[in-house]
Parts: sequence; C-alpha cells; structure tokens
Amino acid sequence: MDNKIRIGDEIKFLDSEGGGKVISILGNSYIILTNEGFEEKHSINTIIKVNEDLEKSLKKIYVPDGFKKLTKKVQKDSIFKSKTPLVWEIDIHIENLLDNFYHMSNYEIVNYQLDKCENIIHKALKANVHKLVIIHGKGQGVLRKEVHNLLYSFRLDFKDSDYIRYSGGATDVFFR
Repeated sequence: MDNKIRIGDEIKFLDSEGGGKVISILGNSYIILTNEGFEEKHSINTIIKVNEDLEKSLKKIYVPDGFKKLTKKVQKDSIFKSKTPLVWEIDIHIENLLDNFYHMSNYEIVNYQLDKCENIIHKALKANVHKLVIIHGKGQGVLRKEVHNLLYSFRLDFKDSDYIRYSGGATDVFFR
C-alpha cells in the first residue's frame, strides 16, 4: 500500500477526532479541508492517510454469538426528534493557530486570535451549532475580555465554561 499523502487524499487526525481532505501541501505542512468545512494546517506527524478498504471493513458491525445488537427506538408519531445538539470546541491559544508567531507583537497576536474566533463564530452560525466552547486560557484576562467584547457585538448568550474542566480559561457560547 502507498502511504504517501497527496493532494486529494482523505486523512484522519492522530491527535483528535475527525479528518478531512488534503487540499494543498506547503513543505512539511498539509492544508486540510476538515469534514466540518474548516481549512487547517497540520504537520505530517499529526495526520494519517485513510485506507478506504480498511475503513469499509471496520464499518461492518460484528456481533458475537450470544449478544444482541441494541438499537434506540424512537416513536414515529412524536413531534420531537431526538437530535443530539451540535457542540464545537475551539482553542484559540496562539500556539494552536500558528507555528511561527514569535515575530508578532502582543497586539498582533490578540488581533489574530480574535479574527480566528470571529471566523469560527460565523461558521458556527451557518452550521446551526447549539454551543461553542472557546478556550482562551486564563493568563491576565486580556484575551478573555476581548472575546467577551466580540460576543457582545454579536449579541450572543455566553457564560464562563465549567471551571473544573477548563480551570476558568474557556467561555460557552449559546446559539439557540
């Protein structure tokens, strides 16, 4: 099997859920159009080429003898559909957004992070996302304050995320 990753290949992420399609190659970096519609930059160490034959065989359900396949029953005459709300999580720490940011001033870094955050909010609005978790970190609170100002400008409902999970470094944004 050829493991070399080329433009147009389907990939999966090694360090997180999901995958996408390679749309361009820049040196040792790959630009991926994710399954959610985002363009992301990844190194060769964080992606793997999808083996379509293996994927198809893994999708077949194997139920050992003596076990029953459990299915969720939904009443057909129900007016409410049991749909799981869509929740996105984005980490806007600069080291997650750019490989080389050391030449940037603090002002440029915060503006870059806010641009990415605004871009994600627009995409979340289009995708009918129920909740967006923006991980901004604690630090001195500058980025948190700017993210909250951005959310005020969109007139969105938001609150601090679960303290135990995010240690006060994230904000939950609600779209519905």
